[in-house]
Amino acid sequence: MPRLSRLRLTESVFPVILLLSGIFFVLLYVEYRATQDAETTQHIHITAKSAVDTTNEERATSVVEVDFSSDPRIAKAETWIAQKRYDKAEAIYFEILAEEPSAQIHNWLGTLYLKEKLYNKALVSFSNALKLNPDYYRARYNRALAYSALDEPEKAISDYKLVIAGFENHAKSHFNLGLLYYQLKLYDQAIDTFKRTSELSSGEKKIKALYLLGRSYMRVDPPEKDAAIKTFNAVIRLKPDHIGSRLALVDLEHGADSAGLRARLQKYNQMLELEPENIAIHRAIYETHRALGEEKLAKEMIKKALLHEPNNITLQFELVHTLVHLKQYTQAVSVLKEILTIDPQNSKAYFHLGRLNYLKGDLDAALDAYKKVMEFKPKVSPALWNNMGLLYSKMGRFDDAFNAYMQALALRSDYPEVYYNLGVLSMKQKEYEQAANYFNEAIARRQGYRQAYYNLGLVYGHLEKNQESIEAYKEVLRLRPDDIRVQLNLAVRYSKTGALEEAQKLYESILKNDDSYYTAWLNLGLVYRQQGAYDKAIDALERAIALEPESAKAHRALAKSYSLQGDYKAATKILYTLLAQNPADVRTRLAYARSYYRAKKRNTALREYKKVLKLDPDNKVAIKMIEKIETRKRKRNVKK
Repeated sequence: MPRLSRLRLTESVFPVILLLSGIFFVLLYVEYRATQDAETTQHIHITAKSAVDTTNEERATSVVEVDFSSDPRIAKAETWIAQKRYDKAEAIYFEILAEEPSAQIHNWLGTLYLKEKLYNKALVSFSNALKLNPDYYRARYNRALAYSALDEPEKAISDYKLVIAGFENHAKSHFNLGLLYYQLKLYDQAIDTFKRTSELSSGEKKIKALYLLGRSYMRVDPPEKDAAIKTFNAVIRLKPDHIGSRLALVDLEHGADSAGLRARLQKYNQMLELEPENIAIHRAIYETHRALGEEKLAKEMIKKALLHEPNNITLQFELVHTLVHLKQYTQAVSVLKEILTIDPQNSKAYFHLGRLNYLKGDLDAALDAYKKVMEFKPKVSPALWNNMGLLYSKMGRFDDAFNAYMQALALRSDYPEVYYNLGVLSMKQKEYEQAANYFNEAIARRQGYRQAYYNLGLVYGHLEKNQESIEAYKEVLRLRPDDIRVQLNLAVRYSKTGALEEAQKLYESILKNDDSYYTAWLNLGLVYRQQGAYDKAIDALERAIALEPESAKAHRALAKSYSLQGDYKAATKILYTLLAQNPADVRTRLAYARSYYRAKKRNTALREYKKVLKLDPDNKVAIKMIEKIETRKRKRNVKK
């Protein structure tokens, strides 16, 4: 028969595996981002979680209930767990709970679900334990782990604080709380928490806490360099071969400029000669090559590291990141598939697989990958909904895209990239007023959002709000003065408002820096023509044609300039040549007819306008000009 006892803070029933294994400082998140000109995605990350506590400190609670530790059914459950027959163990726990509510059993059931990575179920079980016994700190600690696994750090922080309030010396709660503060970039709080953890701990726990304390000193604003150096040296006194601290001291000794990074590389390579299989040194060299923009060297270094640890998923993700930078998408996909052979439920791998298939244009495969993320990741992130929106938009499924973006905003209302992407979606559907609203929302949430300002300029152009368009383009140029694409668009808007001198200055400035820019020569020629400077217009347009000899638009503009100058022969010759190449070109045919009309060759003009109608029976310009010529002809006949 089970005996009565007060529940303890910790029980030793069965070991629970680490939620994520590896070197503890893997908590530094891995970020992946791929962007497109018009649409932006945002990243997701993975952080290390601590295992369920197995310390032996005790604390009595105010609730008395049955202790099932000696129940033979529990021993049987442990046997099933050792054999990975989790369903059998679960059935035993359910059997006991059917007989009597028990916080202890709910807690054990929750740790079983943690083992299976069924974090939502684990959360329910730990919460049930706490309903029965609010002072059951063991269940509260474990619930914090579940919240962390579900990417709900604020709730995890709250539970860790409650554990600490009831059990102030609980070192693992302090440590995990520090990890969460570090993840959230709350480095001041991380510093205080890791200090306390180091005071409460010894051995490896103390070393880990001190190391992360040093990292927090490096990242706090402003960095506390002297405190960081002191802390890393304290780690090395405890563990002379602690590679993380030795690498950090190299970083602190040398700056992050090019010379400093080169000096770091030299030190790292010396360290690697002494420890050729040390993965941390390989990673440091890899990261330094990336900081120097040496992606190919970074790739080679991470591949060398993988020779020593071929199943190291963290290294494989870093290789994926580098391959994406090198635009080697097919190789990156292959690496992600290797990761999935090691961990078939790795939601991060499926997320990146979806993004890469999106970039490759394999949209169905991208959708399948994102659906896998939803299957394996208990809580869908705003970043995933945003990427789903991008995917649906590219597939032409605009309603699905809109709904996905709304889901992202429901989870994170201050998500500027989602408002930006909603603006792009509205542009695709020619809903320009709505697009302008979304781009303004994006700008309100992200200062200096250059691409949003650029698209706002485009949208206002479509709406013929030229002054608003001009102001948007000016803002882009404030952020990036050398953006020629924006200078061209701004010059066009100046032309639309009649500010021809401003437009002329911009075009001339562009061509001063790059006289091989066809569009600038073409538009400058049009501006000169509007100003009546026909000789300059002809020179500019001839430069444009020299760059793009097949441009019908430039030839027509040149013909019109000759015509306005009174050189109808030159104009008709240019247009005749164009028509010989493409007799069905309505715009050129119209210009050809107009050239004869200006030369007062009405009969020839009439004949050419009628040819236009054969190509385009509803052409209003041709109909109007034919009526005008024939009316004048009838009046002249009447006079005769």
